[in-house]
Amino acid sequence: MPIASYTITAQNDMYVVIIDNNDHERPSVTNSAAAVISDLNVKFGGLGTRRVFYRDTIRRYDELKHQGGVFTGFAVCSAAQQEFLQNQ
Repeated sequence: MPIASYTITAQNDMYVVIIDNNDHERPSVTNSAAAVISDLNVKFGGLGTRRVFYRDTIRRYDELKHQGGVFTGFAVCSAAQQEFLQNQ
């Protein structure tokens, strides 16, 4: 299965922020979340405890939850998190 096209916009030892490039020939980050987490895990040599936030195709931020670089689900970002992430 193809992976979403995404861009890393911020990264540090606590979190990674990505945006969905909205490539209509590929699945969205939402629809390929497990593959995106796996890809990030490889790129960073392990995500460790970093949180992964993403901006979806409707420009809303949410979190891709993972454990040890394996996707475990989604979490909704609060209004304060939305505001913070928009400035990253």
